[in-house]
Amino acid sequence: MTTHPSTPSLPEPDRLIDTLQYERDQAQASATRWRRLYEVEAQQRQKEADIAEQTIQSLRAEIQHLCQFPGSAGTPNATTVRQSVGSSNSVPYLKGQIADLMAERDQLLQALEQEKHNHEKTRDNLISALDDALGAQRKQKSLALPSSKAGARASAIILKDRDGRKIRLDG
Repeated sequence: MTTHPSTPSLPEPDRLIDTLQYERDQAQASATRWRRLYEVEAQQRQKEADIAEQTIQSLRAEIQHLCQFPGSAGTPNATTVRQSVGSSNSVPYLKGQIADLMAERDQLLQALEQEKHNHEKTRDNLISALDDALGAQRKQKSLALPSSKAGARASAIILKDRDGRKIRLDG
């Protein structure tokens, strides 16, 4: 095959395309890593929230048992409470126990709210970082990217979350 001297070979566009494809793949891999980190963080926060909710529910049940103080002697909680109170003045003791349990419940509720806040902050930070990474990728490339399903999905997640944050801030 002979080339015409006035027609130069075009290695530059091919190299540019290869570079852009490599950068796209790197950005998609980064997006995948961020998505995995976000999912792991979300699962951890959900587990912590579930544990805190279970603790709150058990404390509520215990408070309810103490407030009702059932007359059936077969109930283990009632027996334990009666043995611990003994013949001493039980009303002040129970009031103190209830106050302690309510204070602990308030602390647990506050911790749960803090965890919810931390989770939301972490999610927002991860979404913002992912959005910044994809935005930087788009600025560097003149090709219409991402062309993969994963890149499109990550963009959709970011846009959905960003729209959700705007609604929460406005509302």
